[in-house]
Amino acid sequence: ITSTSALSEKGFTVASAEDGEKGLEMLKEKHFDIILVDLMMPTISGFDVLSEVRKNHPDTVVIVITGYATLEHSIEAMKKGAFDFIPKPFTPDQLRAVVEKSLRYTRALKDISESKSRLRVMVNRLSDGVMTTDADKKIAQINSSFLHLVGHHGKDVIGRPVEEIISDPEMLQAIDQALAMPPETFSEITNEFITHDGGSEKICSARCTPFRGRTKENLGTITVLHD
Repeated sequence: ITSTSALSEKGFTVASAEDGEKGLEMLKEKHFDIILVDLMMPTISGFDVLSEVRKNHPDTVVIVITGYATLEHSIEAMKKGAFDFIPKPFTPDQLRAVVEKSLRYTRALKDISESKSRLRVMVNRLSDGVMTTDADKKIAQINSSFLHLVGHHGKDVIGRPVEEIISDPEMLQAIDQALAMPPETFSEITNEFITHDGGSEKICSARCTPFRGRTKENLGTITVLHD
């Protein structure tokens, strides 16, 4: 049974190329979720194909196929961006298992991407101002309400230091305190500050907390402003 047949029998849509050059030509015409690449191919090597795929199709998962004698090469390929490798000879079941694992990975990435998109829409619809920063105090996400409350009317601020849109020293100190908060502690840092926008004065309340990962390390901060 061929690799194409082994995957087609399980409902996968499969396309094959006789060499790396043909495979790269096919990639220019169509997106592929998963690509299986033999490291030893005529014309161009699997390493070259891997490099091109990672550069031009970062969302595509690459699985490398290798003989036992090139096991070290396959490990090197994984360092260069391959998701997994399968050594020759392999059975149809082994091939399908690797491909199905890769498919679960691509679906997980899609779910994460869609979740971020839904979260961004939700945050932008909030009347309260919301801003998140990373551990380097660069803005990761911010909605128009936050920008309005701090009186900022500049260009896109994503990725810029938070000091570029916030001048209030107490707010900046709250962000520093949230980032420095030890793992065994979790509290909300609150304060009030005055903003000036077009000659009008507003008193806003600010609440700042750390944003933590699964191991409780501080990945950034979340600040909420309320007029």
